[in-house]
Amino acid sequence: MENSRESIRGIVQELMNEVIEIGFHELVNRPQESTRLNDVIKAAGDALGEHLRRIDDHTLPTNSKALMQHWQNISEDAQRDSLYLLSEIQQIRHTYNPRLKRV
Repeated sequence: MENSRESIRGIVQELMNEVIEIGFHELVNRPQESTRLNDVIKAAGDALGEHLRRIDDHTLPTNSKALMQHWQNISEDAQRDSLYLLSEIQQIRHTYNPRLKRV
């Protein structure tokens, strides 16, 4: 069971850290968009903290299907948040290069 918990932590960290890393890369390349990109980076950091907090914020029995579902929901929420934030970065990119395909 600890493996599943650690697995979900790893997934959440990887998803949000990817957004943060891409956000910082864009910030270096597009300093004129610092306000928007800083908002995205902050949102990713906040989401990371919230999802990690939720992993252990339960009263579910160990080895239960309900606990597995709890962790699955967190994973899905982190994926959804990551995709949304990456789409925000993509919109900023598109502003400067309209020929980029939208995701």
